[in-house]
Amino acid sequence: MKEIYAAKGYSGEWIEKRVRGIAVRDELTDEWGKRGVQTEKEYSILTAEISKATFGMTPGEYRNFKGLQKENLRDHMDDIELILTML
Repeated sequence: MKEIYAAKGYSGEWIEKRVRGIAVRDELTDEWGKRGVQTEKEYSILTAEISKATFGMTPGEYRNFKGLQKENLRDHMDDIELILTML
């Protein structure tokens, strides 16, 4: 994954933050699962609430704000945005 991001021109520092963000997200979703979250819709609702609290927008709204279509939103976040998603 790191090689793919590097080939796309991302900095090593950004790549490390992105990889750490993925690990944090995995830990969070594992915890949600332990607490009874089962469906994709439930995960989406929780993710949307975190996004609204962090950025004032749902992930879909934020994706539109950034002019993205099907691209991964987090792949188009700057360092500060990635750090905030890890909090």
